[in-house]
Amino acid sequence: MKWNSFSKSTKQPPNLAKLQWLPNVQYKTLHYGLVFLNLPAPLYYLNFLTLLGVPNIPVLYNPSEITTTELDTALVFNSSSLNHLSCLHSYSIQDNCGQTPEFLYFAQDIKIIKSLTGFQFIQKNSELQFELNIQLCSPKYKNHLLNLGIAEQWLCPIHMQGTLTYKQQRYQLQSAGVWSYARTVQLPFWNWHFYTRQIIQVEQWQLIFYQVRNRFNQIMHSKLIVFDLQQQKTQVYTRDVEFEIARVYPKVMTPNGLNMYLPREFSWHLEHPQIQLQLFATARGDYKFGFGAGYVGSFSYQLRFNQKNYQSDAGYCEYVDCRALKWQEIDRPEKEFLFHLVQNLTSQPLKTPK
Repeated sequence: MKWNSFSKSTKQPPNLAKLQWLPNVQYKTLHYGLVFLNLPAPLYYLNFLTLLGVPNIPVLYNPSEITTTELDTALVFNSSSLNHLSCLHSYSIQDNCGQTPEFLYFAQDIKIIKSLTGFQFIQKNSELQFELNIQLCSPKYKNHLLNLGIAEQWLCPIHMQGTLTYKQQRYQLQSAGVWSYARTVQLPFWNWHFYTRQIIQVEQWQLIFYQVRNRFNQIMHSKLIVFDLQQQKTQVYTRDVEFEIARVYPKVMTPNGLNMYLPREFSWHLEHPQIQLQLFATARGDYKFGFGAGYVGSFSYQLRFNQKNYQSDAGYCEYVDCRALKWQEIDRPEKEFLFHLVQNLTSQPLKTPK
């Protein structure tokens, strides 16, 4: 299937009937995920994230969950702000996953019934069960991370309604959210050592923040995507999107054996002729570990956006940090000095030894 078989109009959601749901010879790693926002307490958010075929990217690599091979492993992460005992599940793609023209399944636990513009999502788990009807909405965002079809990604808003059951407690849900999809060929190594994606929704706007850094703490991507659900428009900002961490909790060890600091207070800033944004956030402490080398959780926030002030307790955060601890422990002047030193060293021409 060619990527261009999806709708070329940014006003229209992609055609799910033509979507690749399992890895093939060309694209060996797939991701698709759901994030539902602004749910009532005690849920706050609900997500469902998959990674089929584990790539050689530090922020996604968790060797403890690989029971066969990297490319045969399917990781499924599902959480909310509730106290789950286990959020991450691992499957063998060859033995436990499959599809028909009508549906996709992960063992006996998860079933996705497909249609042209949406799907029904069913999970049967002893701890967390749900049955959700999901419709893709306009607009969408498509991004070719690398040329020649090596890596591709798109996102679009979704609408969900259904039921969720947690320890005999039943919730009726109706919410907006974000659907993400990405695929890539098998690459030798991506130097991603820090990754965060944070999502909020205020009125008709969905704001999706990204930042990726390498092992030397250099920013590789820092981006804000704004979906205007009312006017069905997408705006993307890739310059001057600043992310700062003000306070952290003491370091912890993640399930993959790495040490990291958990952000406690953080902020985003953007000054642009079309938009001025300031977001100040405080983590709610509902950290869920296991997917990659970090956590998923929620945060409360205060937002200044479009000359209006907003506040909420239902911000959504994915946060992975594989950098050396020194990048988080040193103060700002020393950090900036080392950053520019590394930049100067990496920009010098290579010399062949005699």
